[in-house]
Amino acid sequence: MIEIRNMTTEYEYGDLFRIPDMRFEKGRISTIIGRNGCGKSTLLKTVAGMKQYKGNILINGKESRDYKSIERAREVAFLPQNLRNVGIDVETLVEHGRYAWHGNLRRMSENDMRIVAKALLLTGMEPYRDRSLSELSGGERQRAYLAMVIAQDTPMIMLDEPTTYMDLSVQQSFFEILTKLAADGRGIVMVCHDIEQTLTYSDMIYIMDNRTVIKSGTPDEIIDDDETFRKIFGVTIKKMDDSTLLYPYAFLK
Repeated sequence: MIEIRNMTTEYEYGDLFRIPDMRFEKGRISTIIGRNGCGKSTLLKTVAGMKQYKGNILINGKESRDYKSIERAREVAFLPQNLRNVGIDVETLVEHGRYAWHGNLRRMSENDMRIVAKALLLTGMEPYRDRSLSELSGGERQRAYLAMVIAQDTPMIMLDEPTTYMDLSVQQSFFEILTKLAADGRGIVMVCHDIEQTLTYSDMIYIMDNRTVIKSGTPDEIIDDDETFRKIFGVTIKKMDDSTLLYPYAFLK
């Protein structure tokens, strides 16, 4: 579990970024939404140990800043929005997820290889294991990197807009993978720009505005707050009782 208490950090141009209270739990999908530039990515980077902060970020009860980098990498995996198109094959990329567990020796054990194979299979990337990342589409590359963070085998996984380059059908498969990971006990913390997907697949939603959290709750609690939703997104949203819909939500003027 990750708990944030009165956390502040410096945002762009020296502006203050403040999170009074947040909690991300294992076995749940927690999603952060909000307008562009409100601080969603900054929040993930800070929790992942990429930015200094004041206050408290507790990972399993221990202050994040007190972890060594390799120790934190065994607790929290982070997948950024912009992924490098490095010149290696998919299997080698996924093997990078195991480095947190054996340090600089980088000797893959049989257990490491089993975990890598399982991550490739779960993400549908097993047929691409020998392909170079440079040969993949954007969506395929995104799934390869997801396999890498799954192979990292952490209790918590943080994803910054992971479906950006995916076709709709691939996005659905991606969310099914995340749902399975959560059902297996992993905590998923995600920034997502698609509101309908967020409401469909999330257990907990946080709405951010002006570098802080202004609303949190379950999907049903979020859509009941018409005032906040309209303030941030310019529309309201309604849950539809129609089994033929891909996502059971409709935007209203």
